[in-house]
Amino acid sequence: MDIELHDRERSLKNFLREGIFSQITYSLLTATIISSYLALAGASDFWIGVLVAIPYMTTLTQIVSAKFVEKRSRKKIAVFASFVAKNSVLAIAISSFIDGPHEILVFAVFYLIYNICEDLLTISWSSWMRDLLYGAKMGGMLSKRLAYGKIAAIPAFILQIWLFDKFDKSAFPILFSIAFLGGITSVYFLNNIENVKSRRISDAKLTTPLKDANFLTWSLLYSAFCFSLNASRTFFAVYVLEVLRYPLWFILLFAFIAHVSSIYSLRFAGAISDRFGNRPLLAISMASFVLSAILFILSHFKFSLYFLLLAYILHGFYTSAPSIAFMNAVADMTRKKHSAPFYAIGDWMQDFFSALGSIFGGILLAKLAFLEGSSFLVLFTFSILICLPLFPLLSLYDEFGQPTWRAVLSLPRLFFEDLDTLYRAMKKLMISRLKKDRSEL
Repeated sequence: MDIELHDRERSLKNFLREGIFSQITYSLLTATIISSYLALAGASDFWIGVLVAIPYMTTLTQIVSAKFVEKRSRKKIAVFASFVAKNSVLAIAISSFIDGPHEILVFAVFYLIYNICEDLLTISWSSWMRDLLYGAKMGGMLSKRLAYGKIAAIPAFILQIWLFDKFDKSAFPILFSIAFLGGITSVYFLNNIENVKSRRISDAKLTTPLKDANFLTWSLLYSAFCFSLNASRTFFAVYVLEVLRYPLWFILLFAFIAHVSSIYSLRFAGAISDRFGNRPLLAISMASFVLSAILFILSHFKFSLYFLLLAYILHGFYTSAPSIAFMNAVADMTRKKHSAPFYAIGDWMQDFFSALGSIFGGILLAKLAFLEGSSFLVLFTFSILICLPLFPLLSLYDEFGQPTWRAVLSLPRLFFEDLDTLYRAMKKLMISRLKKDRSEL
C-alpha cells in the first residue's frame, strides 16, 4: 500500500487537537449522563434501555456507507458528518428545556440524527486515520489522543458535578451546550488534517471481511463482550441512583473517578497493544469489567461507598481500552486492503450486540420488577456469567503477539517505567525553571 503525505507532522498535531475537543463532547454524552437525564425526565427502565441503545443501532449507517467512503474524499465526508452531528447536540441542548410528555420524544429524534452522523464520521475517520498513522505505533497514538482528550474534559466533569449539586435536572441544557462547543471546535481541527491518499491492491467489497475467518473470530468475541458489558453498564448509574439512593452529583463524582482512571489506564493500553498484542489488551479489559460488576453486586450489602469507588476505578479501563484493541487489530489485518468494510462490519457487530445487551437489560429489569433492587443484582450476575467463557475462547483469535499472562506480569514493570518517565519529565522541568531563575538573577 502506497501512502501519499505532504505534511504528516502538522496533520498529527491536528489529529491530537481534534481528539481533545471531540472527547469533551463524548464525555458529556456518556451512557451515565444520558440514562440519568432520561430517568429524571420520567422515562421507564424499558425506554431508557431502548434510547441508550440508539448509538448501537445506528451503526447500520457504517455498513451502507462503507462501499463508497473510500471512493470519495474521506475528509469531506468526515467533516460534513461531524458538523451535522455537533449541531444536533445544540438542538438537544435547546430541546432539554422542554418539560412534559414531548421532552423524551424530541430528545430521541435529535439523538438519533446525532448518532447517524457520528457513524458516518466514524467509518470515514477510521479508514482515513488508519492511513495517516500507517507505519507508526498506532496503539500508542490512539491512546495518546484519547488520554489528552480525557485530560481536557476534566474541567467539564468538575463543572457538571457542581451544576447538578446546584441545579439538579436544570443543569442538562448547560452540559449539552458545552458538549456542542467542544464538538464544533473539533470540526475545525478535523478540517485541518491532511486528506491522505492511498493506493491499494484490492477493491472495497463488503463481502471481504465475511471471508476472513480470523476477523470474524475477533469480531464475534469482541461483540459477545459488548453484549455482556452493556447489559449491565447501561444500568450502573440507574442502580446507584434508584437502589443505593445516592444523589445525582455523587454519581457524577464516581463518573469523574472513572474518567481520571481511564486517562492513566490509556497509558498502559497503548503500550500493551503495541508490545504484547491486542488479545492480551482485550483479556485484561474483560477481567476489569468482571471485577467491577462483582463490586457493584457487593455494594448492595455492605461498604457500598468503598466498593463503588473500586468499581468505578476499574470502569475507567474497560470503557476505552477495548476500542484501541479493535482498531489496532483491524489495522494489522488490512495493511494491503481497504479497511472501511472491516471497520464497518466490526463496528456494526459490536454495536448490534451492545444494543441487544442494553435492551435485554431493560427487559430483564422490567420482568424482575417484583424483586425490586435485587433485580439489578440478577442482571449484573448474568453479565458476569456471559463474560467468563470468553476468556478461553480468545485463544481462537490468531495474532502474532505474546501470551496474555506475560502482558499481565509485565503490568508492574510498565507501571514503574511510567513512574520513571514522569519523574524524569518533572526533573527536567524543575531544572529548566532553575536555569531560567538564575539567568534572570
